[in-house]
Amino acid sequence: MKILRANIWWNVVVPQVLGWIYFCLLIGDAEYHNRWYQILCFLIPLITTAAFGYLLNDYCDIESDKKAGKKNLLATVSPLVRTILVLVFFSVAVVSWFVIKKGILINVLYALQLIALIIYSVKPFRLKERALLGVLCDSFYGHINPALITLTFFLSGETQQPVLISLLAFITVVTCIKGIRNILLHQIDDRKKDAKAGLNTFVVKHGGLFTLYYINTLLYFEIFFLLLLIAHISYLLPPFILSLLLFSIITYLKFSGWKLSYLPKRQLKFKFLFFLNDYYERWMPVFFLLILCVHQPLFLILLLLHLVLFPSFI
Repeated sequence: MKILRANIWWNVVVPQVLGWIYFCLLIGDAEYHNRWYQILCFLIPLITTAAFGYLLNDYCDIESDKKAGKKNLLATVSPLVRTILVLVFFSVAVVSWFVIKKGILINVLYALQLIALIIYSVKPFRLKERALLGVLCDSFYGHINPALITLTFFLSGETQQPVLISLLAFITVVTCIKGIRNILLHQIDDRKKDAKAGLNTFVVKHGGLFTLYYINTLLYFEIFFLLLLIAHISYLLPPFILSLLLFSIITYLKFSGWKLSYLPKRQLKFKFLFFLNDYYERWMPVFFLLILCVHQPLFLILLLLHLVLFPSFI
């Protein structure tokens, strides 16, 4: 599961962050060629901060993973090496971030990201063992804050303030619900091992069946606010509405929509748990890139690179 979590970070968080960068390229005022250095400077602390959080979580999970029978790569090295690895990535992340010097708001958001990563894993806080608090913290550092940091980093000072504020509000709500849904689904998969390790996660506390019904209820709200977000983005970029149309058609065909009315209610509870992730992690980034390619054909190279790095869209 530890390797799986790293794979999830690469295929879930990174495509979404890149998607918001592509979006910022579309509506920002700066010339495209002035952005490449800025993007590279941003990606360095992004990757090293995520690596720090991943390693710190493994470092703090060694004892509980041993009880649960989970593999933990840091458990195979000496305590000194573990500590050095965590401190090196933390140092590189912080130094590379503050070299950028973007202002008070963006630095506060970044500080909150580090704090969230620490209190999620480290005792005596260790929010991952505090049921609802752990769910909210994971949603914040894994979904909400990366999007807010990205948009604030690339748009502040260039876009009309009311537009930015309303966009951030929609994105905050959508990413919050998405983050809660995803961590709860992850906890459902891990519930037996978490219970064996003595972790008081949301699912261990409330049960898998209750959590499943809770997730299905959240889906209605997530779909509603996602539609509002898409409408807002489409107001700024009218062609973007086509992404929703195409995604809806392909999803209908994928799920054999004409058969859904015949399926048992119990089966329907399991059928739509993950489908929105395809839109966030695959469709949105690629569609932003397609619009960029219309504006500047040179971005075809970036589109091909994106599809190579994240082939799940294909």
